[in-house]
Amino acid sequence: MTDSGKTREKARQAKAAPKADFGACAQDWQEEFSLPGYGDGNLSFTGRLFSEGSFFDEENGSLTRLRLFALDENRLIYSVVSGAGEDKDRRVYQLKVDKEFCQIDNGRQRLTLPVDMLFMAVFGICGLAPGQENEIRAALEESLGAVSA
Repeated sequence: MTDSGKTREKARQAKAAPKADFGACAQDWQEEFSLPGYGDGNLSFTGRLFSEGSFFDEENGSLTRLRLFALDENRLIYSVVSGAGEDKDRRVYQLKVDKEFCQIDNGRQRLTLPVDMLFMAVFGICGLAPGQENEIRAALEESLGAVSA
């Protein structure tokens, strides 16, 4: 078989090969979680850990751990645990994001606001200069899409 014939054969096999189903893989990776700090109790859910990070505040000697969990239907759980030693502050937030609105629930209160307003608040808190918002917003929207995929 010539080189061009081999190339055509590989292309034909690639088209015939079954496609990977990443949605099914994501379902396989889901676990049961129960996090304290949601209102006066725990928040139990099935999802997957999407991202986590931590940082140490040398000034007050506290460690903060942040975790983001992905659920179905554009729902996220955001967990914040901070403190030093046995003294810990635990907060858990449920977020539901669609194209126009974001709903944030901490177990005691629920806040619904336009996504544009949420981005404006985040940009203001972060001190972003005018002109930076569009590229950062595009990256955030892409990340939200990846989390809920």
